[in-house]
Amino acid sequence: MSSRSNIETVFRRRLTAFESVATFAIVAALLYLGAAILVPLTLAVLLAFALNPVVSWLNRRLRLPDPVAVVLAVALAFFGLLGFVVLAASQIVGLAAELPGYQQTIAAKIQALQQQFGNFVWLDQLQSTIANLGSSIGGVVPGQGAPIPVTISNDIGPLNLLTSVMGSIIGPVATIAIVTVFLIFLLIGRADLQDRFIRLVSAGKYSLTNLAISDASNRVGRYLIIQLMVNAVYGTIFGIGLWLIGVPSALLWGMLIILFRYIPFVGALIIAVLPFMLAFAVDPGWHMLISAVALFLALDLTTANVIEPRLYGSSTGVSALAILLSAMLWATLWGPIGLILSTPMTVCLVVIGRHLPQFQFLETLLGSEPVLSPAERLYQRMLKGDSEDAIEISEDHIEDQGPQSFVNELMLPALQMANQELHAGPEVVPQRRQLMESFETVLDATLAPRWSNEAEILLIGGRSEIDEAAAQLLGASMSDAAMGIDVLPPGAIRQEAIGRLDLAKVRTIVLVFMGADVRAQCRYVARRVRRMAPDVRIVACILNDMAADETADTLHVDHVARDFETAMEMSDGASTSGVINEEPSRANPFAGGGRGNDALGRSLDSIARRFGVPAAVINLLDDQRHLEDEEAAALTMLVAEQKAPLVVYSGKPHPVVGDNAYLQTNGIDFYAGVPLLLADGTCPGVLVLLDYEPHLFTDRDIEALRLAGEELVEKFAAPRALDVGAT
Repeated sequence: MSSRSNIETVFRRRLTAFESVATFAIVAALLYLGAAILVPLTLAVLLAFALNPVVSWLNRRLRLPDPVAVVLAVALAFFGLLGFVVLAASQIVGLAAELPGYQQTIAAKIQALQQQFGNFVWLDQLQSTIANLGSSIGGVVPGQGAPIPVTISNDIGPLNLLTSVMGSIIGPVATIAIVTVFLIFLLIGRADLQDRFIRLVSAGKYSLTNLAISDASNRVGRYLIIQLMVNAVYGTIFGIGLWLIGVPSALLWGMLIILFRYIPFVGALIIAVLPFMLAFAVDPGWHMLISAVALFLALDLTTANVIEPRLYGSSTGVSALAILLSAMLWATLWGPIGLILSTPMTVCLVVIGRHLPQFQFLETLLGSEPVLSPAERLYQRMLKGDSEDAIEISEDHIEDQGPQSFVNELMLPALQMANQELHAGPEVVPQRRQLMESFETVLDATLAPRWSNEAEILLIGGRSEIDEAAAQLLGASMSDAAMGIDVLPPGAIRQEAIGRLDLAKVRTIVLVFMGADVRAQCRYVARRVRRMAPDVRIVACILNDMAADETADTLHVDHVARDFETAMEMSDGASTSGVINEEPSRANPFAGGGRGNDALGRSLDSIARRFGVPAAVINLLDDQRHLEDEEAAALTMLVAEQKAPLVVYSGKPHPVVGDNAYLQTNGIDFYAGVPLLLADGTCPGVLVLLDYEPHLFTDRDIEALRLAGEELVEKFAAPRALDVGAT
């Protein structure tokens, strides 16, 4: 068990740059030195992928035993390939017999080119090469001089001749034999080999390994079958086209192009050059050559740009650049056969990277799927100041999914990434400014927000330029509202500037925060705004999950919104949850008050200043929102039931409360609560002091807090008790 965990730990650890380079060099060396064994084995594996559906069909439909089905499938493939080779060889022999007859046409055409364009060195070299080729194929050409004398040596005997012939054919025959044997054994023992492979590499993760094997098998098998079909149709059309044009040995070129199209990008062109040269040699004019070139271009461009993308889709999952680079790599390691094997093997590497985390870099480097999400691409473009590309990404998204999706799924996630990376430090200030410039350019080009100088809704960035950008984005989403909207930067609510805010026509202020540190700023702004304009509704739009515990009570605001839709509803008054009730309920004299804009709120602020703490609040026993937090409600219930003060320090656990999760989660180091006792002895709530730093609280302070609670009851509960009695 420990060895398995050690293996998993090794695979999870990220390799250093030196280890990565060394690993690549060792693997490349092993592939190069072991080519004699690995090439036949790889060919057999790929052929097994292609023949496995045939074997399954023979087992299922004809009910043949598995060994018989395997041998029959391999025999069909072998004789099909043998027939292909024999037919191609016969075509080559016939073409070789006809080549000397084309020499005169070629010479005449080259001479015409020399007369028209002058004597170029390459034309002379071409004519000399053709003359030498004709001499080697058809004997001596008249006028080219005496034949070269031939010397007969007695050293060439029957044994030497047999050795030479056998040496030239034994290599390919041995390779074919090894591939065939490997293929048969792979197909017969495919189930057992798969089990052993899973046991070897799964490290206990059988479902993940099965998924990877299935994905690789489907992708490689589908690629090979579709490629064979496409190549066969391509070669058939190409051969028929050349035959109609009149190019000799059209069948040969159609067959060869089927094979060579397995070489990525250049395989078809390599073969197509030969019929082009033949058309040049056969036709005294230029019609045959031009027609052959036009046929190839039309067929190749249509196949590569229209047919193959539709048929392949995401079957390979490999990018075009990765296919090109892998073709160069495998050709260097294994020669021409590596060109044919490069794409299937690269597909396998991409599948490994997709399903095994330690090899995820393979999918990133070689895969065709985008490595950045649309929001990440937009953020990256804005960060480097590429506004044109950012606008194009934004407009495409709006066209496909609409402006609302653009705001919520593209722009807002981009700002959240900026908030994580550019939240602090002087070194990120230039990047934040660049981001803001690009953001405003994109926003103006896409949503075209309209701001008003006499706004009824004021959107303000809470702390940073990124908060301001989120406020602008929210305003752009609301720009079609009937009431005016304006956006201000965070500097407008700083201590030296907040007093200059013009709130004469403002009905709602929305403080937008992308970060998690919102409490101190919210409370400060709420307190100042309440004094300047008590009737203004204050909404805190918090777009960070780390501030999920913040409520309207803790922030001293009217509403807390967690998304743009809720913020828009609360801004125009459509939502009633959390609205301040200026006339508190008669059932509970403290209900609905204490938000800072009423007498109770001002009294609580005075108590907080008197005791030197950031906050003084009233927790009510009938406040459902407060009771939803069980740990916070437990403190309130304890004070109310015992009708006695409670002081808790986070540094030393309380004998009754213990380590309260509410205090620890919210970073509260000091809690002091006293019951608010009415004349009839009931306790509707608790007066609480909170501090986020260690606070020394003596017995005299506890008594002073109890007296402050009695003052609140006398000031806000006694008059209402008289009103009730009078009624």
